Amino acid sequence: MGTIQQLAIPLRQSQVDAAKKFWSDGWESKEFGQLRMAFPNPLDAVRIKAIVLNVLYGTNIFAIEQVADRVEGVLRANQWTGTELVEQLVNEIREVTKRRHYSFAAKYAHFFFDSSLPILDGFAEWMLERHLGRPMQSKDQRRYHRFSENIETLKRVTGVNCTCAELDSYLWVAGEYWYWKDHPKYTISGDLKPRFENIQNNPSAEPLLAALLGIDTAGTN
Repeated sequence: MGTIQQLAIPLRQSQVDAAKKFWSDGWESKEFGQLRMAFPNPLDAVRIKAIVLNVLYGTNIFAIEQVADRVEGVLRANQWTGTELVEQLVNEIREVTKRRHYSFAAKYAHFFFDSSLPILDGFAEWMLERHLGRPMQSKDQRRYHRFSENIETLKRVTGVNCTCAELDSYLWVAGEYWYWKDHPKYTISGDLKPRFENIQNNPSAEPLLAALLGIDTAGTN
């Protein structure tokens, strides 16, 4: 993979810190925490966890019970860890849906198996590449491996101190906002859109979101 010493778009610790607070206001679904408490063993209630994730995050898997059985099979095999686990989940799920559901696989692995695994989301992926200036080249062409490599590059270059979930909360919100700015008719989160509209009209009305996005509110009313 090529070496990056400077970002195309800077990322400051203050933006990630703002994202931590923004996330703590309730953007992670409380149901995930409740499920982890009720079923702490990764092999317990896999179907329930998969169904809740699919509904709350809109990952658009229709044969979710069959997919959940595939997920359980991968976890029970206990042969894969780290990024390789997500890639294996994607391969197994594809046997059912004929599609590569990277977002679902990464979210399931993060929330219910290993919280150190990055959460792959289309907006987060887009924002990550925006910071780096270009899609990174890698000998490993698997999408989740590339995404994880790029996450590590961003953390190395910026030196930000955060967990994968905290960095994702920044990348997801910032990605949705800046993509929406360029594509205002694009469908985005119904929870975020009103706040994006607020900050466009008056950045000082959304100080935490403005800090997350790196928007200077000085001189605004």
